[in-house]
Amino acid sequence: MMIYTIQEKVITYPEQVLKEWQKGNKDWLPIDLTELVDCKSYFNKYFHECYALTHYLDNGWYGTAFYALGDSATSNSLYDAGRVLLSQYICPVKLSLLKGIRTGLTAGEPELFLFKPDGSLLFVKVQKVGKHLSEAELICLSNIKSVLECEVEIVYVMEGSKTYKPKTYDIKVVQFPNPLGV
Repeated sequence: MMIYTIQEKVITYPEQVLKEWQKGNKDWLPIDLTELVDCKSYFNKYFHECYALTHYLDNGWYGTAFYALGDSATSNSLYDAGRVLLSQYICPVKLSLLKGIRTGLTAGEPELFLFKPDGSLLFVKVQKVGKHLSEAELICLSNIKSVLECEVEIVYVMEGSKTYKPKTYDIKVVQFPNPLGV
């Protein structure tokens, strides 16, 4: 087992963008992603997740804020496309093992699942003002890094005129000699 250190990244937004979101104006969202179009129906929810996702999209990533690693949200069709993406980009044996480890756990999953055409994968935990990472969230990041062997990040999304000192987190990562035989 090794310790993997994650340094929070900070993403800032103009105060006006949040105010417009709260009024229902989400024109800054990319219109070519159905996951984000669904997000437009929420006036006070998902702002930080959508803003972070847009930041990553602008930096060459593709992905979604609506997915589930386990069997949570099975009746919510909003997550169907995200589940398909997971199955396309993650080894089914590894995904099955992670689901087994997380059986019964619904808390802690990162908000974003991202990928690049070159095969790079990234799970991002989105933090916002007044929220702190829970033990369940750190354990989930550790599970993802260990079992799926994917990169993980933590981003802190905040209004641009505020100040914030990024935190550092240590997670435990188990390295398998021949990961799951794959």
